[in-house]
Amino acid sequence: MLVLTCSSKLAALRKLLTHNFPESLKVCGALHHVINQNPFRLQVLVDQWPDFNSVICRPPMEEMTDPSDPYTNTYFLFSKNPQGLRKFLEDPQTVNWKQELAIEGCQPSLIDVLQEVSSKHGSHMHTTSHLLHMRDGLESEKLEKMREISDLQFSSLKPEEANLVNEVWALGGNPLSERYITRCIQNFPSVCTRRLGVGKPVSWITSDQSAEMRMGYTEEKYRNQGVFRTMIIQLAHKLNFKGCPLYCSVAPDNKSSQAAMLASGFPMVGRWRRWNFKPS
Repeated sequence: MLVLTCSSKLAALRKLLTHNFPESLKVCGALHHVINQNPFRLQVLVDQWPDFNSVICRPPMEEMTDPSDPYTNTYFLFSKNPQGLRKFLEDPQTVNWKQELAIEGCQPSLIDVLQEVSSKHGSHMHTTSHLLHMRDGLESEKLEKMREISDLQFSSLKPEEANLVNEVWALGGNPLSERYITRCIQNFPSVCTRRLGVGKPVSWITSDQSAEMRMGYTEEKYRNQGVFRTMIIQLAHKLNFKGCPLYCSVAPDNKSSQAAMLASGFPMVGRWRRWNFKPS
C-alpha cells in the first residue's frame, strides 16, 4: 500500500481514472477535491505505482476516531483487478475493519471480494444499490432559467439548514449524518429554492466529498414544475466550473428523480453501490 501525496502523481492518476468512467467516478471525484484544497483531508492510497490496480480515497486513520460513524469512515474504491483487490483490502493500513464503515463505488463486480474479506471480520456487507447517472459536460450549454414560479428564488443551502436535509435523506436521519451534511454544505456546492419573504428552502440538491450530486429533495407542492430539473442544471454548472465529473445516483424506486436526471441530460450509465459494514 502506498499513499500518494506528490501533486504530479495525483494529477496523473486523475487523468488515468477518467479513462475508466463510469466505474471510477467516485474515486475520480474524491481525487478532484484532494487536488483542490481537500477540505475533508482525504488520502489517496494505491496498491502500487505507477502500474496501479486498485485505488482508495479515505480520511486519515487518525481522523476516523468514532468506530460507529460510517459517514466519516467512508472509503471510495476503484479496482481494475477485483481478484487482486483482496490483498489491498486486507492490509490493516488500508482499511480499519475494527470499526463501522462504508465503501462507495460504481463496480457491482466487487461485491464478492468485499463480502469475502468482510466476513473474516465477523460480518457481511449490507449493500445499497442505486442507478448511476452521468453526463460528459456543459461546455456548449447556456445556464437554464427556471419556469416562472413567482414565489421562489434560487440560492445555496446554509450549514444551519442541514437538519432539513437530514430529516428526509434516506441514508441519514441521525446526529452523525446531520454533522456530515453540515460539513458538505460548508465545503461543497449546493443549490436550493426558497419562498420569497420566508427564506426556508423548499427544494435542494447538494454535493459531497466525492463530487457526487446527492441528497435531492422537493416539497410536494413544488413537484412536477421543473424546479428540481433546473436545480440539477445549476449545480452541474457549479461543479463543471470547478472541473468536477458530473454524476448522481438515484434510488431505483424514485421515478420522479430519474425522470429529472434524464431531462437534465444525465443518462443512466451503470450502478452505484454503497457497502456498509459493522464489525461483530
